[in-house]
Amino acid sequence: MTLSKGAARAAAILDAAEEVLITAGNAHSAMRDFAAAAGVRVGHLQHYFPTRADLIRAIMSRALERSLSRLTAMTKTWTEAASDTPITRADSERLILVLLSEQEDPETVRLYVEVWSLASVDTEIAAVVRDFYRQYVAHVALIVARAQPDLDSVALRGRAETVVSVLEGSSVLRSGIAQLRSESTDAILVQTLQYLIHGS
Repeated sequence: MTLSKGAARAAAILDAAEEVLITAGNAHSAMRDFAAAAGVRVGHLQHYFPTRADLIRAIMSRALERSLSRLTAMTKTWTEAASDTPITRADSERLILVLLSEQEDPETVRLYVEVWSLASVDTEIAAVVRDFYRQYVAHVALIVARAQPDLDSVALRGRAETVVSVLEGSSVLRSGIAQLRSESTDAILVQTLQYLIHGS
């Protein structure tokens, strides 16, 4: 699909902004830094993204879309199957391994770390991050519901939130930041996540 001229410019700005966060960090993430990296004036940048929160929101939306597109490619057969068809442990293991594989990309991990850091001091960006995780949890809840259709809404949300919490925490520990990745810890991590998804 060919992007319109405006959409292509916005995408190029987002590419440049991600690069700033990954390579320079949030300490160098003022609008002028993003504009300079994109090769545009601040006013031009603000035409597409009026505030830094708007820009971060677009970056996070794009990151979520990338993650969900990978998940959707895997879960498409589940959603097309009869609603009472449960997700098997083999299904969930494949899904978990896809999610964990995202943590092997140091740029993806660095992007999230920098956005979390921004969110800790900027209430608007914190709201963007909360919205991102609400969407992420909602998607995971659909998966858990297929594995455990009898769960009530509170238990379902609790399990989905815990799955996301375990995945997000492990991203820092398994990445090059903490370097605590090993076959044995990965095996336990997969087992733990399968327990949360399947309940046993």
